[in-house]
Amino acid sequence: MQSMTILEFSPEEIQRIMRIVLDEDKEEALNFVKECLEKKIKQKSGPHCVPVFEASYKPGQKDQFTKK
Repeated sequence: MQSMTILEFSPEEIQRIMRIVLDEDKEEALNFVKECLEKKIKQKSGPHCVPVFEASYKPGQKDQFTKK
């Protein structure tokens, strides 16, 4: 079982969430999930341990060199 994940939202994102709730806008809610939540969840679920000397490493970076 995975541990809990905490997502942080900017003031603009919180305002957007509140507007979606108040307007009951299903279409905008789906757009928010696709544009914002999906990106945040993918960032949080990626690898986190990177040696100090590889601080610029990004997930999937090695793939450009190892593709066959």
